[in-house]
Order: sequence, then structure tokens, then C-alpha cells
Amino acid sequence: MKRGRAYEEAEKLGHRYPVRYSEADRRVVLERFDYPEGWSPRFAPMRYDLPTTYPRDMPTVYVSNEVTHEHGKPEHLLNRIGPADDADDEWSKWCIEDHNVGWDPGTDTLVKLTTMMRASLANPNADNPFAGDA
Repeated sequence: MKRGRAYEEAEKLGHRYPVRYSEADRRVVLERFDYPEGWSPRFAPMRYDLPTTYPRDMPTVYVSNEVTHEHGKPEHLLNRIGPADDADDEWSKWCIEDHNVGWDPGTDTLVKLTTMMRASLANPNADNPFAGDA
């Protein structure tokens, strides 16, 4: 993981969200992410686990188990698949990789991933909710 880049990207996210960044755990948590319409509660945490190969490889995204969607379980929400350190069952994986986003380490950042997540969560059952945006 490139130390400086992840820190700088987490710092930029901190301009919009309260952020917890752990370099040791390779984790960024947006404490009050504003989930789109249809999600309840509207403000809850979202977590990025950064691979040791970040930024070459895309982070794993987890949404808070506090949130639910008004139309039931979204297609891309993998309930009960959380990070290894999730003893309290706080997180579920959001499978953004299914969207074939084609992560490009030269142009994609945690800030861009957050924008992509807003689009994905706004259309939680779409095959590619951000075609043209990513």
C-alpha cells in the first residue's frame, strides 16, 4: 500500500465526512455516510478495507448492518459476509466488483469510489448503475 496516497485520499474524504483512518489496519471508515433515498437510516457508517496492493487493486467495501433498503435486500449486498475482524457483525460486503468498474489506479481514488458507491446504492439492483460515470 502506498502510504501517502491512502492518507491523502482519506483526508480529502474528511472534508465531507467524519473519517476514521487506520494505516495499520488498512481501513477507512466514513462515520456518517449519507446513504441515498430508500435507505434507512440515511446516515450510517461505510467502510473501505484497503488491500496491501492499494492503489493497484480496488478496496473492499462494507456497508453498515444498521441500514436497510425499503425494497428489501439489494442484489449487491452480501449479508453475513463481513471483514475478518467483525466479531460484532457490524458490516456486510457490498459487491461493487460485480459492476465491472475496471478500477484504474492512475485515476481512481477513494473519493471517486465514494461517488461510485452513492450511485450504486441509489440503484441497488442495477447491473451497472454508473455506466459513463466511472
